[in-house]
Amino acid sequence: MTLRQCYEFALIECNKLKAPALLLEDYIYLFNKAIQQKINEIYNRYDINQQSSDDLRVLQTTATIIPKRKEDSMLNDNIWVVELPKDYLHLLNCVAEFEGNNSNFDRCGGMNKITIISNCQRMTADIQGGIINNYYMKPSHKKPYYYIINNNNPKDDVTNPEMDSEIENKQGSSEKEKYKRISNQSTVKLEIHIGDSNWTTTKVQVTYLKSPMYVTMTQEDLLEIDDNTQVLEFPDYICYEIINTYVKLLLENASDPRLQTNIPVNQTIAIPGNN
Repeated sequence: MTLRQCYEFALIECNKLKAPALLLEDYIYLFNKAIQQKINEIYNRYDINQQSSDDLRVLQTTATIIPKRKEDSMLNDNIWVVELPKDYLHLLNCVAEFEGNNSNFDRCGGMNKITIISNCQRMTADIQGGIINNYYMKPSHKKPYYYIINNNNPKDDVTNPEMDSEIENKQGSSEKEKYKRISNQSTVKLEIHIGDSNWTTTKVQVTYLKSPMYVTMTQEDLLEIDDNTQVLEFPDYICYEIINTYVKLLLENASDPRLQTNIPVNQTIAIPGNN
């Protein structure tokens, strides 16, 4: 489905509800906002069933990253750090590869060096200090934890200027470009905690949802005979859901009392767990 088709379908929905006039600038802003809201809504129930997984399959991707040792750890914790991809939005899974010496000796009397792969568990800020000395919960190369941090150093460059959605035009104002993913403005890092283990973290594989592409079009795009506007990366049924979310946002901005009745009427896909 193209962006112009979504615009035309949104006009139909707005005419049915006799909603406020639809300006193109407002449409672009609210439609991108609707995309973000729909992604966050689906992410909260992601992988509950096959449909919730299919809803965002176009945004799911995997990256393998080489980590670096963190030297300034205050706790008795061996920490390895990776920079997450520039288009990172939400983490789905994290797996790490470790290399170390086996307790068994080889024929020459040396230690056997082996490689193992372990699934990383999520660590929260409030339990970090408590589990490091807990015998049953402390991290190790067999039970690693991951923790996501943000690098807020103002001297750092933006995450990726080529992928960043914010560009400076000749007048010095900020514009967004189509086909550019809405990425983070600072570096997002992931820490792998393995406690007092002396094993080396050699690789980290992350499965995550990438940021959606920013969508935009001009008045000239609407007047052209051929539709050359962006093709949305989502399945058509998700595009219809995004249009419904857009109409909700439009009514919300106009403080329209019909908002409360519009939501259940346009809810075409049942949310798991709701009766």
